[in-house]
Amino acid sequence: METVETLIPDNKGNHLVVVLSFYEDNQKTDTFQIPIEYSSLEIADISIEKLDMDFPLGLRAFHQMCRWLIEQFVQFPNAVFSFICSTDPLATNHTMIAPEQYRWNLFESFYKRNISRLSELGIESKDIVVGPDGYQTFARVFYRMSHAPVIHLVIAHLNNKYS
Repeated sequence: METVETLIPDNKGNHLVVVLSFYEDNQKTDTFQIPIEYSSLEIADISIEKLDMDFPLGLRAFHQMCRWLIEQFVQFPNAVFSFICSTDPLATNHTMIAPEQYRWNLFESFYKRNISRLSELGIESKDIVVGPDGYQTFARVFYRMSHAPVIHLVIAHLNNKYS
């Protein structure tokens, strides 16, 4: 699986590691069941991790992450990206909210700040909930309208992967 990654500092001693993991051609045809006419489509999962889990992360890193991801949309014009919130434990001051909901709210706020730029690039998105009852988390698929006919296949794979 090919990957593209970056390490983003927050100027406070911590870092975000952002990775795009691209599926192999055989996975696209066998796992996703992508039709041959869409065989050039690239599909990648977005992974976002904080390098030092015990150290708070400055907002600057999140802004740079958004800028980097937008650059990847430009560099990979024939790609579909998916992001799934982790359900791993997360220490925050927000004890009344599940870790995946907190992460989703954070991701959503940065998404909304960049929606105009994504629209300029022709990027659409679709929100989904993945996982079995009691273990559900949030996900978003980013795609261009030319990929809309096969987005349901990507979403079906994500649902199956986490069910």
